[in-house]
Amino acid sequence: MRHYLKFVPAILLPVVSMLCWVSSLPGTQVTQNTPTGSLMATSPVPNKSPAPQLPTDTSVPPTYTPEPTSLNFSGPYILFKGQSGIWITNPDGSFPTLVSEKVVQGDLRPSLSVANRQIAMVTQNDQGLDLMIVNIPGGEVETIAHLISITRDFEINYPFSEKAFATYAIRDYPDVAWQPGNGRLLAFTGAINGPTSDLYTYDTQTHEIKQLTSGLSQSISPIWSPDGAYILNFGVSWVPPFGGAIGPANRLDGVWAVRVSDGKLIALAKPKGNLPHIVGWLDAEHYITYDSDDKCDSTNLRSVNVVNGEEKSIMSYNFYNYIAQSPENGALLFSSAPGCSTSLGEGVFILLPGQTTPGKLLDKRAWGIEWLPEGKVFEAYPEALLSSDGITRYDPPVYDKSFEPAVSREGYQAWEVIENYQGRVVVRVPGGEWQTILDGLVDQLIWDPAEGKTLLIVLRDGSLYAASFPDFIPRLMANLGDNVNQAFWLP
Repeated sequence: MRHYLKFVPAILLPVVSMLCWVSSLPGTQVTQNTPTGSLMATSPVPNKSPAPQLPTDTSVPPTYTPEPTSLNFSGPYILFKGQSGIWITNPDGSFPTLVSEKVVQGDLRPSLSVANRQIAMVTQNDQGLDLMIVNIPGGEVETIAHLISITRDFEINYPFSEKAFATYAIRDYPDVAWQPGNGRLLAFTGAINGPTSDLYTYDTQTHEIKQLTSGLSQSISPIWSPDGAYILNFGVSWVPPFGGAIGPANRLDGVWAVRVSDGKLIALAKPKGNLPHIVGWLDAEHYITYDSDDKCDSTNLRSVNVVNGEEKSIMSYNFYNYIAQSPENGALLFSSAPGCSTSLGEGVFILLPGQTTPGKLLDKRAWGIEWLPEGKVFEAYPEALLSSDGITRYDPPVYDKSFEPAVSREGYQAWEVIENYQGRVVVRVPGGEWQTILDGLVDQLIWDPAEGKTLLIVLRDGSLYAASFPDFIPRLMANLGDNVNQAFWLP
């Protein structure tokens, strides 16, 4: 998900080999033995601080953690999504298990019900698009609804047809979202009862499907309010001229909130621009949006009340397209560039809750800003990782050549470094130096959620490795197949 400017050759190895254990890898020491030694971890410190050497005292008795003997029945898991399907492993990477061979596009997080241990997904076949639910960890599949009937030949031959546009809206945008809390309701888009994509809900207890919207506009990207009482619904259209290829929708028709209790549809102010800009939520009733401006990028950051549509300004300063919110404290991090009367100038800024004036954290603008949930930090590419309070800063090991950052609960860092088209994985513990632990181009890096001392590495060829503190010697666990494009924790 976070490749930005990684212009490197793709390596495509379509054969999936399960549990292919090896004892060595060229240029890298590999073992099957799980390290049992442990050192006490210190608090994370910014990379700009002097880096003293790790203590060499080994008088602290080693701890022993029993190795798992099977896949945890009730979790937690680490979930991987790629071209071979969806996999889960134990937190240490052991017992990789393929739970679905279906390929899911986009971010899998909204598709996952933590409460029910289920994944909702839209799949395509010769008859059209279907909504399915997959149980974890068993992989049992239930087909919920047929969303639209369309063949691939029809879509290719009639790309500007009404049915083709509805297919793009359902398939090519986020299409499912679970209700927060107990996850009883699943919001999804489909063209079950009409020619356009509309908003529906599926009740996992009564198995009832309810249509919430209708009209000429194509419904995309359902988003729940934090309390599960409202669903944001966006309407878009494809309007000519189209040029040589069909891209994303080029007109935003409107924004609505649906009150789930009675189905009431509430019209909300449409932001300027062709995209539904949603940053996050201030509370259960107020979401954050902004306008697009051809001359001054993004502006007019504000909150919108889903109950009555009332708007309130959050920040009048212009910012440079990229903005993200921390779910920990609600802080907003954004990139800024000079050139507009309302600009704060060049740099990266943070707006903390309750403040009206942003604080400057970095002198250079970032070319991408996002919140990394597992590490609980902002990534301001290519400059640094930043904590939600703006105090802690992690600098990349090699400027503008470091990717796929991961920070553990112990403050351990891991990055992919690419130089001269060659990739390598480097790690650093608080107070220590950077060390290379594995050569190869990387798809995903993620630390285990249990202790934060084992790093899981997925290379471009699908090889899954685990490397544990203190020696970080990689152990080959399995092959997960091509293009593993997402990895995250499932509690």
